[in-house]
Amino acid sequence: MIPWVVFWTVLGVGCSNSVPKETDKLYSEGMEFFRAGQWKEAAEHFQLCLRLSPDSTAAQVRLGEIYLAMGQREATMQMLETITGPGLERPETLILQARLLSLDRRIAEARTLAEEVLKSHPRSIDAKLLLAQLGLRADFAMDLEQTRRLCREILHAVPQERRAALMLLKAELRLGRFEQALELGQQLTQQYPESYTLALLAGTAALWKGDGTAAMPFLQRAVDLSLDQYEERLKALWLIRLVYWEGYPADLSDRYRLVAPESMPVSTSVRFVDIAPSAGVDKIDRGRGSAWLDCDLDGDPDLFSVGIRTSHALYRNDGNGRFHAVTKTAGLADARGGWGAARADFDNDGDADIFVTRDAWEGKALNSLYRNDSGAFSDVALQAGMVDSACSFTATWGDYDLDGYLDIYVANGVLGDGGKNNLYRNGQNGSFADVAVNAGVADPSKTIGCSFGDYDGDGYPDLYAVNIGQPNRLYHNGGDGTFTDQAAKADVLFPLEGGYVTFFFDYDNDGALDLFVATMSSLEGMLSSGVEGQNSQLNRPFLYRNNGDGTFTDVTVAAGLDRSFSTMGIGVGDIDNDGFADIYLANGGPEMYRLEPNTLLLNQRDGTFADITSEAGVGNLGKGHGATFADFDGDGDMDLYAGLGGHYDGDVWPNSLYRNDGENGHFLAVMTRGTESNRDGIGARVSLYSGDHQVHAEVASGYGFGSSNAPALHLGLDGEIVDRLEIRWPSGRRQSWEHIPANRVIRLTEGSADYEIARRPP
Repeated sequence: MIPWVVFWTVLGVGCSNSVPKETDKLYSEGMEFFRAGQWKEAAEHFQLCLRLSPDSTAAQVRLGEIYLAMGQREATMQMLETITGPGLERPETLILQARLLSLDRRIAEARTLAEEVLKSHPRSIDAKLLLAQLGLRADFAMDLEQTRRLCREILHAVPQERRAALMLLKAELRLGRFEQALELGQQLTQQYPESYTLALLAGTAALWKGDGTAAMPFLQRAVDLSLDQYEERLKALWLIRLVYWEGYPADLSDRYRLVAPESMPVSTSVRFVDIAPSAGVDKIDRGRGSAWLDCDLDGDPDLFSVGIRTSHALYRNDGNGRFHAVTKTAGLADARGGWGAARADFDNDGDADIFVTRDAWEGKALNSLYRNDSGAFSDVALQAGMVDSACSFTATWGDYDLDGYLDIYVANGVLGDGGKNNLYRNGQNGSFADVAVNAGVADPSKTIGCSFGDYDGDGYPDLYAVNIGQPNRLYHNGGDGTFTDQAAKADVLFPLEGGYVTFFFDYDNDGALDLFVATMSSLEGMLSSGVEGQNSQLNRPFLYRNNGDGTFTDVTVAAGLDRSFSTMGIGVGDIDNDGFADIYLANGGPEMYRLEPNTLLLNQRDGTFADITSEAGVGNLGKGHGATFADFDGDGDMDLYAGLGGHYDGDVWPNSLYRNDGENGHFLAVMTRGTESNRDGIGARVSLYSGDHQVHAEVASGYGFGSSNAPALHLGLDGEIVDRLEIRWPSGRRQSWEHIPANRVIRLTEGSADYEIARRPP
């Protein structure tokens, strides 16, 4: 036990010198409990201290901090209101106020106040603790090295400060210092053997170090410490399951086994193989969005991929199963990195341009519009008028006013700073103007996902936006340059919590666009859902079936999707050439112990989806984000690119390129070239008829994690002949062709009576 005089000297706080020494002794003992995280015992001591000295600011503040730690914000506010006079200027009082600011997401103000306190009181443990805590955040306040340094300073002065020890362990993990994290975890679990969190994190450190044997004692201890805490126990059991991914040993006690209902096996020929290393695209960049484009106009899709705080990558498809990095020569070696990556020919000059969003959770930053001039890219965002610095997450392309030039909608404000979403109208001369306010789509909510799609079939692209903690928006395009929010009337407000990204697609091929909204559930929710075989909350994905009358019906349960997934990104593509779009969920979360597989959902053609992740071999554990599809090798089936990586420096994984090696059916890939419409034909509605088989799809770019599939619409079919192919161009022009042979890529040019064969697969 540290003598109270020493403690008082180190902290610079304590009860008034005018009160009896008994009060100071009570305060000192209370601080020992406080530093060890024993809130109940600490609160009892501070309450006794206040009985003896009712105006003791130090005791009042400590009780306020305890209330805050226990989630009782109002009690903390009431305690602060009892502090008057000089007590309001004491450093510990100011830090408590800063903590409240941080809870209100006023992070910059909280950090500034804490820095001012530390400048005036260089030994303030409270200021250092708060700054260390802010440095652990997964947003613009993140500074893991600062957290590591501050925690070491705190522990040097006060070795019993449990919060600093825990934060130091988290910082070491997130920085990727797994050896140091494991060593520290071993020390701390001996010092605090009753701590579930420390045991879980020590086991996590061992797992990341690749030492399952070392992980097991910690994870088993975490299970033993959480026998009466169901959700916490599930997390430890899940990590044990990862240690024994190939199967539990016979001598492992049932207590440490995760028991889940056996799923019905799915008969499928879908098989993928990750060839990213041999193809040369296994970049480690904490992968985010991606876009497929034909940057060199040689007829096969090339790959553009972005990651956070690292240079982009542009890979030229060499046509032999390999890619060649041309990032620097193409002018795309932008070290700022990015989040979303949406491809479109915004200037109608015949080559693909790219829009990159930034900086999402990490704060405000300028987005980039890379104009393509014959394979050489340059960032023209500023001269194009895209000058708003925002917390942009995703973006989606669409010609909302049908003038033949593509516009773009950008989702901002994910940090809750009031930043409004942009709708940039294309000025047809290389410039854009933000018309979001006049158009009625300048949503100031925390928007993450967005997607254009003509849900009512009137020819004008509508817009869906996914918000965190607030109702989602379904903006109906009135055709006069304005939108009206019809989300409530259409019954597509949910999810209110955890909603992430979205896309329109016609999952049942009835000719009307349906809507899918992914949700990022908690790890506990995902595990509980898997163990119990169903989801008990609304924190799940939403599949909305279009009723054809301006409304939608939530068919998630009927579709077999009533599970919680921790989804950050989604991709959509027909992986087995049956004409029905399938869904890939890119899952994960920022915590280092969140290791969960991505999920492949096969459309069963009867309104339901089946999880074929294991059978298909695409259950990567590496924090999924952007997921895009393209037939990169020209063999007639859709391959999958997955950008992987977490938010922290140590949470890195190589990106994956899954080659489709399944036994798939026939297909027709359709490339669209507008003349009156935008050059890419984005927004064109294509319908394919083959016998009793019909497929409906809309050309789109910038969905899911603000990403883009290959430009060609890949449509599966039953036979070897397409009886009829119809298209409705964004201009309103309708065309049709008959008796088209299958298994080839064709190009449709608006107004041309003939189609062009772009490629025949081998």
